[in-house]
Amino acid sequence: MTRLFHRMAATLVLILAILAQPAVAHGGEKHGAAKAPVGTEAPAASAQDSDGPASPGSETPEVPRADSEHASSSGSVLTRLHPATVHFPIALLIVAALVEMLAVARSSAPLAQAANVMTVAGAAGAVIAALFGWIHTGIWFGGGATMHWHRWTGTGLALAAPLAALLAFRADRGAFRIVIVLIAAALVAQGYWGAELAQGPGHLGLGI
Repeated sequence: MTRLFHRMAATLVLILAILAQPAVAHGGEKHGAAKAPVGTEAPAASAQDSDGPASPGSETPEVPRADSEHASSSGSVLTRLHPATVHFPIALLIVAALVEMLAVARSSAPLAQAANVMTVAGAAGAVIAALFGWIHTGIWFGGGATMHWHRWTGTGLALAAPLAALLAFRADRGAFRIVIVLIAAALVAQGYWGAELAQGPGHLGLGI
C-alpha cells in the first residue's frame, strides 16, 4: 500500500509539474486586482460631470483591494483552477480528523479505516490544490501578511497531508492522530485566509 501510494503521488506530481510549465513564468504582473466588495463600486460619471471641471474633494476614494487576484498574462485555464480544487481536501481532511476521534472513542476499526481512506484522498487533493495555488500566482512572493500566511500554510499542508496518509497505515496510530488534528486546525485558519483574499478583509465581520 505504501509503495503504491508513493508511485501514485510521484506520477501525479510529475503530470501537474509538466502542465504547470506554460503558466509559471509570467513575471511582471500586478497583484491585487480583486473585485471591490459589493456596494462599494463608484457610481458611473454622468455626462454633466464629465463636461465640467471636478469640484474640490469630489474625487471618488480608491477602494482597498485584496491580494486575491494575480492575473497571468498567459491566460491559461490552469491559473484559474486553484479555487475549484481546495474544497474537497479541506472537507476530507477535517472530517478524517473527526472520524478518527470518533473511532478512538468507540474503539471502532471500520471508522479508523474510513478515516484512512479520507486522509489518503484528502492528501492527494491537498497536493493538487497547492500546485494549482502556485500555478495561479507563478513564481511570485509578494502580497501582504494574509497572502504569505495562506501561501506557506498551504504549501506546508501539501507536505503534511501525505505524511498523515503514510502514518495512517502504521499499527501505532498515535502519530497519525496528532498530525491529522493539527492539519484540521490549520485548515480552518487556511480557509479563513483564503476567504480574506477572495472576499476582502473582515469578510466575516469578526474584526480579526
